Amino acid sequence: MEKFWTLFEKNVIISGCLALLLVVCIVYLAATSQPIPEVLAGLCGTVIGYFFGAGKATTAYQTLKTPKNEEENSHGYL
Repeated sequence: MEKFWTLFEKNVIISGCLALLLVVCIVYLAATSQPIPEVLAGLCGTVIGYFFGAGKATTAYQTLKTPKNEEENSHGYL
């Protein structure tokens, strides 16, 4: 439960719920053959792109923070 509150403080839970809500709205509109507003489709694409981009940025940051790379950084290689 402590991890939940840590993620909640960092707005990960809130942004994840908003993204899920947008995707569910798009799926519902598509399943009921209703037109999907361009604004909703654009927001959904932006949010999904942000999540994929944030995941790659986090992975890259963690890769650069490994002890091997920190040792190389102290010698001026990176």
